[in-house]
Amino acid sequence: MEWRVATSTAARKRSQRRFIELAGICLVAALLGWFLFPFSTVLTGNERTVQDKVIAWSGLHPSADDFVFVAIDDPSLKMELWPEDIAQSPSLQAMVKGWPWPRSVYAAAIERLLGAGARLVMFDLILDASKPGDEVLKAALDRHASQVVLGSNLSFDSVNPDHPELAKPALRMPSPSLIEQPATDPRVGFVNFFPESDQKIRSALFRLEIGSHTYPSLAAAAARLLERGADVPNVYRPLLFRFIDPAKLLVVPFYTLFLSEAWQHTLHGGAVFRDKIVMVGPSAAILHDVHLAADDVTLPGPLLHLNALAALLNHSFYTRAGDIVNAVSVLVSALCAWLLTLRFSRRPLLGLATLVGSCVCLMLLAFGVAHFFDYLLPIVQPGSVLLSAGVVCIAWNFARERRESGRMRSTLERYVSRNVVREILDNRDDFLNALGGKRQPVTVFFSDVRGFTSFSEQLDPHSVVEQLNEYLGEMVGVIFRYEGTVDKFMGDGIMAVWGNVVSKGAAVDGSQAVTAALEMLDRLAALNARWAARGLPPFTVGIGLHHGEAVFANIGSAEKMEPTVIGDTVNLASRVEGLTKKYGVALCITHPLAELVADKFLFRSVDLVQVVGKSRPVEIVTVIGRHGDALPEWLKCYEGGVADFRARRFAEAAAQFRLGLQVTPDDKLCKIYLARCEAFLVEPPPEDWTGTEIATSK
Repeated sequence: MEWRVATSTAARKRSQRRFIELAGICLVAALLGWFLFPFSTVLTGNERTVQDKVIAWSGLHPSADDFVFVAIDDPSLKMELWPEDIAQSPSLQAMVKGWPWPRSVYAAAIERLLGAGARLVMFDLILDASKPGDEVLKAALDRHASQVVLGSNLSFDSVNPDHPELAKPALRMPSPSLIEQPATDPRVGFVNFFPESDQKIRSALFRLEIGSHTYPSLAAAAARLLERGADVPNVYRPLLFRFIDPAKLLVVPFYTLFLSEAWQHTLHGGAVFRDKIVMVGPSAAILHDVHLAADDVTLPGPLLHLNALAALLNHSFYTRAGDIVNAVSVLVSALCAWLLTLRFSRRPLLGLATLVGSCVCLMLLAFGVAHFFDYLLPIVQPGSVLLSAGVVCIAWNFARERRESGRMRSTLERYVSRNVVREILDNRDDFLNALGGKRQPVTVFFSDVRGFTSFSEQLDPHSVVEQLNEYLGEMVGVIFRYEGTVDKFMGDGIMAVWGNVVSKGAAVDGSQAVTAALEMLDRLAALNARWAARGLPPFTVGIGLHHGEAVFANIGSAEKMEPTVIGDTVNLASRVEGLTKKYGVALCITHPLAELVADKFLFRSVDLVQVVGKSRPVEIVTVIGRHGDALPEWLKCYEGGVADFRARRFAEAAAQFRLGLQVTPDDKLCKIYLARCEAFLVEPPPEDWTGTEIATSK
């Protein structure tokens, strides 16, 4: 329970730190996105371009059925017609003389169009100076006073030569020879459009106030003559409008109005103009009246006026979000980035995919709002905040995870080998869950330096520490090489475990533990040789190994905890290590472990021992070689003697042990068993004797 409390407290603190760090990143991204976005021409331009696409994709174009564009195009200026065709019309004869045309041509066009049943004729031409044919055009204008609209043009005149930026607006009106009071005549409207910062035209100004006078645009003047003046917005700012589909607009070259064959066959005797609003204006490239509109569409000026009038008549305007909505969208985007990166803090690829999906959802939301409510939500600004904040948070999470992994790696590498550390970090959740307490089969290792206390009293502390660290460094290196975990150091003693953190199976874990123990003994022999050359005393160690089930958990208090294994398996391994001194062998392992690795090693029986604290005996063996090695004859005698001893054939056993001592006079195990046999020959053991040795000390 204490471990769970400590772990949950640490996890909660880490979560709180991540919570605050990611919130700070998203807040900074929101502030930067809000304050810096307006100053980036690239981002603001992209915002308008994306909004243009949303409007275009919505498909809500104003109707083009009521309009016809009579274009003063290149063919109308070049007049590459047959002479007999030109001779048919005085207007064509006047046009062939070159641009500009006499104004009688426009008068003839008015009569032609209105005579065909057109509702209204609009001229996107500035007829400001007196020209030949004015009297004819004036007569036509007077006859059709409520069906013709003329254009005026807004210009700027400097009021101070020293400060040319200080300018006042002025209007170039139609010539008084055409209209007596053009400034107040309802048939006159200004033709100016005002592009945005990216030089694209998306809006129209329908009212212009200069001094005490209010002037209508060409589209607004046309709406009044069509008795739709109430549809003209009572505002003095540009209004964003939807464009008509150019593919659905009928475009007629100007010269075809006077070409008999074209009038009869192409224009059906003028029937195409019946009840239509006709715009007359330039589209030829040489006349330089071409403008860049929304969605990168290039349109001649007259078509802009038709689009503006179509927006008026169809109420086809839309509104771009203001500062408050932009600010809210930025904050919501930052909040979404924060929540997403918190949710997918350990799955960066899924987090990135979710961020992209969120941007797609933002696009769909903007499309829906534009389609149904004619309202343009910001897309690029909140989208850029969402992506930038999300990507930075994901990168921050990744860096934070790398830092935490680095700290965990450096900590774990003090206990386990590097390849084990990699597996722990790859499956960190499983590892941390296991620390809550898990029973599993393990192989436990104990080693101890014999006589270290008296040894340490004979040398100065610095030499003791230096020699001990050199010994522990060699031993720990071997443990790590064979994928063991150093559980703890007990002065000069080492406790290690195989199978607690990562297990390759009980047999493999046990084999690695035994192999590590044998190599440690070889390393110690090499160390003792080096120490002897330096005049240092040698170390003698005892190693005990046992395999069985143990509990792996984080043990300790809220102030200090450590992962370890506990249980009878650990206690028995410690007791087995203590028996090595009694039996004069450097390595003792229990029979359960020997059974696991019997196909890898050769063993020599040590004893059947009931250790302190245990009610049942355990078979103890030592390792004498690899599986397949030839067994020496004296060891065969020894194993035969052990079998005879446990079968109560003490005389035969004693004979076997004496044979063994003839070959190895200093073998302590032979001496121990020989002494027992001789004692039992004098005083036999009781009938219930099983050959078990009762250990009286740890």
